[in-house]
Formats: sequence, C-alpha cells, structure tokens
Amino acid sequence: MAHLSVVKRNHFLSIKSIQILLTIILLFNLLFTVSLMAESQNIIDADIVSATRNNARFIKRHHIINHQKKINVGNKIFVINIFTKKGPNKQKYFVVHDSEDAAFDAGLRAIKHGGILIVLENNENRNLYSYGNPRGLTKQDPNRMFYKENLYWPVAKELIELSGNSPNRLIIVLHNNKPGGNFDLNHIKTWKNITIESEKDPDIRSLIWIPGLTIKPNKKVAKEINFYKKSGFNVVYEYVPKGERGDGSFSVYAAKHGIAYRNIEVEAGIKGNKKSELHSRKKQIKYLNTLRKYHKIK
Repeated sequence: MAHLSVVKRNHFLSIKSIQILLTIILLFNLLFTVSLMAESQNIIDADIVSATRNNARFIKRHHIINHQKKINVGNKIFVINIFTKKGPNKQKYFVVHDSEDAAFDAGLRAIKHGGILIVLENNENRNLYSYGNPRGLTKQDPNRMFYKENLYWPVAKELIELSGNSPNRLIIVLHNNKPGGNFDLNHIKTWKNITIESEKDPDIRSLIWIPGLTIKPNKKVAKEINFYKKSGFNVVYEYVPKGERGDGSFSVYAAKHGIAYRNIEVEAGIKGNKKSELHSRKKQIKYLNTLRKYHKIK
C-alpha cells in the first residue's frame, strides 16, 4: 500500500509539473504574440493628424506614401517615419527632433514634386522615445548620438544609411529653436569653432548652418554662402576639427565623412496656434526654397 501511495504521489507531481510547464509555455507564447503585434502596428503620428496643420490632407492630395521602420536597441524599439513621393525631385530631408513642427511641415511640402522625408518618431518629444520595453522617453538627444560608442548608435547608423543615394550626397536637415531660448546669432557667435558668415536677416533665430573641415569656408562653400548673403539670409559656418570627436551631432559626423550637410533653423511656432504655426512654416520654406534653388533641386 505504501508503495502504491508513493506511485500515486509521484504520478500526481508529474501531472502537476506538466501543467505548470504548459502554463509557462502558454504565457510565453502570449507575451511573444503581443510583442509581435506591437512591433507590426504602425505608431500614430500626431504630426499627421494635427487639427491645425492640414498634413493628413496634404499627404492624401499629393499621393505621398508613408511607412515606418523600427530599430531595436536591446528591448527598446525606435521608430523612423519615411514619407516618399515619386517625381523629378529625389532629395532627402531629415527631421531628428519630433517636437519641431515647422521642420516637419516644411519637409513634407518640400517633397510635393518628389523626394523623401525621414523623421524620427519620438511621440512629439525632442529626445528619443522607446516604443519597446520599457516604453517611454530616454535621456538621449538624437542629435548627439552620431558616434559609434553611443548606446543608440544603431538608430544614428540607420539614419546615415537612409541618407545614402541622395543627390550630390547632400543632406538637408530641418530644425526649429524654442522661442525665448538661447539659440540665436548673438549666442551662437560666442561658441567655439563657429563663425557668423552672414547676418542679413534681422530675425536672429533663422539661419542656414554649414559644417566643414577647414577653419574658414573653402572656395566652393564661400560661393554658396555668398549666394545666401545676397538673398538676405543668415549663415553660420561650423569648423569641425578632424582629430576631435565633437558633440556627436549629425553635422559633425557628416563633415568628417565628406557628406555635404545643410541645416535650416527657424523659430518654432506656438503649438495649436494656426497663425503662429503657419508663420514658422512659411519662414522655414522660404529659407529651404533658396537653398534648393542654389543646389538646383527641382
């Protein structure tokens, strides 16, 4: 009888163990399925659905195609929105700070006749935002991750790879600076390795930023700067010393790797204020159209 009791108990434990194992497998499969669903679903972009900026209607009217690319860094997932329009214009435009609305709006309108707009989707924040585990904001400014030792280098690397095959290897990046902040010509001129090449626009928060490997602009860049100067725009030149890592920005990386980089900065509009948003967008487009004219971008 004692032997029979032990057999029954062992049999019971065996069944119990199998049940526990099956439960664990079931939970694992459930979590894996949920994870796959989260990765396969597109993230809703507030820049598109904004009630005051008319971007959804613009995308539909001009047959612009949008798809999302996801990059894994450990368990974290980062999203890049890619807007594509077939046409004579093949230029690529970048927005790395998702909080900068006029930059997005101007970039979208720049591809009306063809081109690609590449945007980091950070849930309308400046810093990188993870859609994985954990979900939420990181402390990383995406314009400071362009060096291999950075934790988020895989995201930077993806942006760099996406910039390939742009006409004349020209990268056009769009930025907005915060109203009342210290990003203006008066502050910038005090920074190391920075030269103000043109101050023709009274709006000291609007400018074209050009990096280079020479202390002063070379002849080719000087000619371009002179064109912007005659057009009444502000221009900043950044000297990038080869032997220094720099600040990890896109501009420093581009200069060091022989990629032509142009950044257009204007003051941001007030979110939700249609008049203010439109003013900021128009200013960004004005600068952008002049740059496009010089580089013969259709």
